Amino acid sequence: MYFAPHMQNARSIRTVAFGGLLFLSTITGCRKDGPAHWDVDVAGPLLTTRLTIADLIADSLLTATPDGEVILVYSSELFAVDLDTLLGLPDTSFIYPYALPLPDGERFDLPAGFPVINQNSLVRFDLPQVELTRLDLRAGEMRIDMRNMTASRVLGDFAVPSAHFPDGSSSLSLAVDRGTPADPGFASMTRDLAWTRFDLRGPDFNRVNTLATHISAVLDPAGSGATVTNRDSVVVLVSYRDLVTNYAKGYFGTNDISFHDGHSRLALFDAVVGGTLDLDRVTLRVKVENGLGMDMQVRLNSFQAVNTRTGAVVDMQHTILQGPINLNRAVDHGNGFTPSRYENVLDNANSNVDAFVESMPDEVRYGLDIRLNPLGDISNGNDFLYYESRLKAAIDLEIPLSVIASGLTLEKVMKPDLPGDAEHPAFTQGILHLFATNDLPFDGTVALDIVGMDGAVLSPVSVQGGIRAGIMGPDGLVHTPVNSSVNARLTPEQVNLLHGEARLRARVTFDTDAQQGHVRILDRYGIDLQLTLDGTYIVNVQ
Repeated sequence: MYFAPHMQNARSIRTVAFGGLLFLSTITGCRKDGPAHWDVDVAGPLLTTRLTIADLIADSLLTATPDGEVILVYSSELFAVDLDTLLGLPDTSFIYPYALPLPDGERFDLPAGFPVINQNSLVRFDLPQVELTRLDLRAGEMRIDMRNMTASRVLGDFAVPSAHFPDGSSSLSLAVDRGTPADPGFASMTRDLAWTRFDLRGPDFNRVNTLATHISAVLDPAGSGATVTNRDSVVVLVSYRDLVTNYAKGYFGTNDISFHDGHSRLALFDAVVGGTLDLDRVTLRVKVENGLGMDMQVRLNSFQAVNTRTGAVVDMQHTILQGPINLNRAVDHGNGFTPSRYENVLDNANSNVDAFVESMPDEVRYGLDIRLNPLGDISNGNDFLYYESRLKAAIDLEIPLSVIASGLTLEKVMKPDLPGDAEHPAFTQGILHLFATNDLPFDGTVALDIVGMDGAVLSPVSVQGGIRAGIMGPDGLVHTPVNSSVNARLTPEQVNLLHGEARLRARVTFDTDAQQGHVRILDRYGIDLQLTLDGTYIVNVQ
């Protein structure tokens, strides 16, 4: 029953009544030979309230036309393809070894300051089907490990001329102690790469995925030099790890991405556990937003509404499934982008969207294929991605609440806040009376059950009466509200269950008059409710 949100008010009224009885009993007589108690029958209101359509459906999902007709609006994301899917940057390591070119058995004396390494290199990132000319990082690190097998301390410098670090530098320096082939000296350094920009075109600006580097290493000028053999060497290992792209530019290839068993959760009908719904009009908008700097072609192969409770599956029938959806690339502004947008409207006239929604699905399933750059490199290497770039699709449902309802059942499970507890119950039995003045065009039948934590029924609650629909005029609108009542008896055994872990499950089944056809729901409609309790309370006196 829909008085659950007001249980705190009910508790307050019961507490006041119970406290008043206790006070009266203590001033009218006390027994000196031990505690006493009385069973007292009390009747009184627990709450008075008005319920509208906003209490059945969240306010955030409702809007109203100027004449008061209520429209249900619901949005749900179908899928999103983000930067990680399109451009996952692998951890990459590059080795710069240097071994002295001496014959076996030869020894050579090197002076202090001797340059053991001095070389320019071009290293290439392994990015299959992706050709990057620029890469800006949001996060990541570069680690340099240096191993020294010579008998002198070595000073190393690693430079990336084509990198733009936030502090303006382009190189890192480190020193490694002397070592031997059997016991090398070792040193390492890590640099944060957040907000670093890499030019990946190489020194002549004609390459892709390529980084120009320069590495040098000298024997410590302040040392005494070293005697070396061909077993002595200096090795530098440079690793790029945990790279997160902030911006990338280049050509991302003609690639395919498939979602053969995609699914999206729909929460719109979560409270419905039975019955059928016939909607007069339904509008469903399929919206696709392309925040990626490349053209795309999307082919929707299947689109199904699935009700996992009933097993019902409804296949969408619309021309959107008969051909590809061509999406223009986003527009790059240099410091941000504007996505391209696509929208297709499905309604009763061009599709079976009414049957699609009337199945009351809790899931949408779809299969689709996405082709990136279907026409090849038409941007001449100017594809782009930002960290925020997404290809995403969503559905918007717009349903004017003009309906035929048959056995439409909503469910609510609640924990009544009874006075006392299992060991010292203050309430033992009683009858709940619900008085309703209804100007909604629905008849309502109430069923109550006491259920366990697993939802199994422990005890059905006897309910008598029902809620009658308001009386409709010739214009199809309710003009006369109708009074009715519902009574539910709680036995002592049921009260004991509710004092424990059991819950009270309320199911309300709505029906419209089939002869009226689709009935419109206005925002002024509602039900005035008063809940009273005729119950037996125990008053204990110590």
